[in-house]
Amino acid sequence: MRLGIGNLRLKKALTLPSHGVPGEGKSWQAKACTTMALVICALLCGCAAEKHPEAQRGVNDFFVGDYGRAREVLRPLAGKTDEDYVLNNVRLGSAALCDYDLGEAEAAFYRAYEVINSVGVNDGGRSAAAVFLAEKLKVWKGEPFERAMVNFYLGVIYYMQRDYGNARAAFENALFKLRDYGEGGPKGDEYREVESNFSIAYIMLGKCWLKLGNGEKARDMFERVGKLRPDLKYLVEGERMERSNVLLIVDYGQGPAKVLEYDNSVVGFVPHPSQVGPVPRPVVRVNGQVVHVNGVGSAPVDLLEMAQDRRWQSIDTIRVIKSVVGTGLMAAGASQGTKERPDAGSAAALLIGGALLKATATGDVRHWEMLPRSVFIVPLYLPVGRHNVTVSFGDGSGQTWRGIVAPGEGEAAYYLRAGRWGGVREWKGNDLSGGEVVKERVTEVGKPGTEARRPVRQNGDSAGYDR
Repeated sequence: MRLGIGNLRLKKALTLPSHGVPGEGKSWQAKACTTMALVICALLCGCAAEKHPEAQRGVNDFFVGDYGRAREVLRPLAGKTDEDYVLNNVRLGSAALCDYDLGEAEAAFYRAYEVINSVGVNDGGRSAAAVFLAEKLKVWKGEPFERAMVNFYLGVIYYMQRDYGNARAAFENALFKLRDYGEGGPKGDEYREVESNFSIAYIMLGKCWLKLGNGEKARDMFERVGKLRPDLKYLVEGERMERSNVLLIVDYGQGPAKVLEYDNSVVGFVPHPSQVGPVPRPVVRVNGQVVHVNGVGSAPVDLLEMAQDRRWQSIDTIRVIKSVVGTGLMAAGASQGTKERPDAGSAAALLIGGALLKATATGDVRHWEMLPRSVFIVPLYLPVGRHNVTVSFGDGSGQTWRGIVAPGEGEAAYYLRAGRWGGVREWKGNDLSGGEVVKERVTEVGKPGTEARRPVRQNGDSAGYDR
């Protein structure tokens, strides 16, 4: 909720009668309540439910599988440089990736990446306003796991385009961010748990090192995955990772949503993993036959768990303090009415001040709705040629690609979004020789993503990130 600052100013003419005037002391409570109601009404009138409520139409289109329409709605919003700039760009990136426009997806995620990694975006007056008025005045940069996923998807896009150098940098940046956003420095198991929850970046980083010809670093990444997640050690066996000529990157389920808890001053995440049960195992079929891949079963990451284990930002504490102080002020104002000769001016000030603090102690529930619950990485070795590949889950979700290409040299990577509207899609690429796989939809000249690709910077200084 964004507050109209101009509506917070009280007019000088708005006064209450003195307690020394006979007959008026009895009515001061009613007038004070009326005054407070008027102020709160004005405050609420200055609130905007959403900066861009039309963005939700694009989100809804995404969840019913109409990715083209979602992109049409989100594209102009992603160009608006306001506090929702990053959020609308990651939304657009998700829709474009599912629609297999890798050019637009790359451009959208890269724009978000640049702002996330910029310094001073939320400094100065905007940050002060967020602290004292409403957090939504801040530029949305996402929670730590959301920021990590921006880098992960950027890495996936580069990997699919066989730009392994930029993919490596993006996956390393995703790992760095999760380490950076902990409470203080690394602390034993707590630090390991953060790494374990985002092992998908380690897996893909190892794949990148293989493609870049550094087997030693690749083995180091895979060994680290095995130590952090013993249930994944068979998945990252060196021979399987080196031999695969088809790599499936499969998004499953829906990620966490932000909600307000208590008196709207604290942000929480739903659902809790215990409320929805474990992530189901994927079933992979190639040309109608079930293919068993060791290690593909346990979810490499669960964003619902990561959201529950997130590191609170300092503004959350400020929200709680504001809420508690507001409650105290309102109670103090009400207590004035119990006195034989109440101080109407003090009581009104306390009531109004407490009400304003309570009203502005509202958490920011903006979040990246398109995130999955989990991401599966499935390495396959298939005969050269075209194949029909289906990935399905026990809850009825899944997706089928017909005619994907297994190259004779190198590896082709494919992205799948398993959902109830996953449906069947036709691969329109025609590359069988191991060269660059042609995307389903070729980006036209002049559209996002056609410019020369910029190298992904390797983040090396934790001071470069807003917390």
